[in-house]
Amino acid sequence: MTGARMTSRERVHTALEHREPDRVPTALWGGPYGLVDDLYLALIEELGFDEPVSPFRSGHNVSYIDDRVLDALGTDTRYVWPGDSPSSPRLSESGALLDGYGQPWVKAFPYSYPGVGMLADSVVEDVDRLVTWPDVSDPRWTAGVAERARYLHEETDYFVIGRMVTSHGVFQTAGDLRGMGRFLLDLARGDELASLLIERVTETIDGLLRGYLGACGEYLDMIELPGDDYAGTENLIISPRMFRSHFKPALERLVGTVKEFRSDLKVMFHSDGVIESLIPDLIDVGIDVIHPLEPLPAMDLTKVKATHGDRISFIGSIDIVNAMPGSVQDVEDEVRRRIGQLAPGGGYVLAPANHLQSDVAPENVIALFEAARRHGSYPIGV
Repeated sequence: MTGARMTSRERVHTALEHREPDRVPTALWGGPYGLVDDLYLALIEELGFDEPVSPFRSGHNVSYIDDRVLDALGTDTRYVWPGDSPSSPRLSESGALLDGYGQPWVKAFPYSYPGVGMLADSVVEDVDRLVTWPDVSDPRWTAGVAERARYLHEETDYFVIGRMVTSHGVFQTAGDLRGMGRFLLDLARGDELASLLIERVTETIDGLLRGYLGACGEYLDMIELPGDDYAGTENLIISPRMFRSHFKPALERLVGTVKEFRSDLKVMFHSDGVIESLIPDLIDVGIDVIHPLEPLPAMDLTKVKATHGDRISFIGSIDIVNAMPGSVQDVEDEVRRRIGQLAPGGGYVLAPANHLQSDVAPENVIALFEAARRHGSYPIGV
């Protein structure tokens, strides 16, 4: 650290290079750590903004990214969202809510979630017969991304992040299409349907990723891969052997696509739950940053930092279940705790561990980033 105040771009780059910047960088509104719509609307009222910005997507309950809010909060990252995504459900002509694969979704206001898997009762031949595999060359996926990315790179000093090209990665998309229970049985039995489904989903995400990188990758500082939750709050959902057999090769392919395009482009991957045993594998395939390193009783964040923090960086970890819906003091205590665990030596960007929900008071969102500035100066003293 030089002691001089850094730009946001310098600050995040320094942290991700496992060096200590002037202060801990902060982030909000990445693919897995935004604000649900109700909280966003309450926050802009709290901040005194007259009108919301236009939503950047439909079919979800995290529909806005407002640079005015990020400016007011003083965060260091800005985002380039895809023009469209096959994971966004829309009303079809028949009135059904379908995503870009033809998978039905269910509306449970204000959220939507995949319904019964469209391949639930299918055989292997149905993978190509029933699923509408997106045309990855369709220009709507990248509409507007070049202009947004170029502006952020050339006209601002923020760290520019490419948002996920789809919300779910290979594991969860395949589980959505087949139904997660059936898909896990397919994997356990070694069924051909599961292998073909993994192959097709990987090809689709890889194609979308290539198109997105070709449109705006030269202007990015980091890109998010679509997220997959391999773990619950106490253990993995799938075994390490199953992960290494079926999903590690898919991740390796996607990371390889990014690094082939630009070897210096940082890659972030989201996976909730107790994923500690998979971190060496994520490092092995070339993941640079993990979100969220969820603060769970079954995972010792101090130990994870000490064991892996010299080879991979972390973004997130701020508790959204207890601390963020609590008092302002709870928020401040949480910030001090996570900075103390994860920030020494660099390698940490402070952000929520998942989307902030409507049970969070808008003043707590403001308090989160104010506390990060108060307690995040290097050398860390908490």
